[in-house]
Amino acid sequence: MVIGPTQETTAVAARSFVIWAEDFSKKRRYAAAEKLYQRALTLVERDLGALHPMMGEVLESYAELLVKTDRRAEGIVMKNRAEAVWKMYIRRHCRTYKDGLLIPACQEREGSD
Repeated sequence: MVIGPTQETTAVAARSFVIWAEDFSKKRRYAAAEKLYQRALTLVERDLGALHPMMGEVLESYAELLVKTDRRAEGIVMKNRAEAVWKMYIRRHCRTYKDGLLIPACQEREGSD
């Protein structure tokens, strides 16, 4: 996937928010973590689109926080949305995707690539 400098900056910023949020989550600072996940989601959706693989990464991480904070139903919805993003990405960009099965070369998720 080819991206321009603005998109690359967006992906780096979003990934930084996710890393920072994960750190807050480990320290049980859940409200701060959630704000960072929300910022990452807004940024990715605005600049990269709802089906960009970075969106899948943000959604997965945010879903884990929601489950951890007893918001399991919301977390499941978000995890399902992340899976839909990954499936769409795989179908479009992985030539080794066959009938719902992934050949090992395509199993690694590459985030913003």
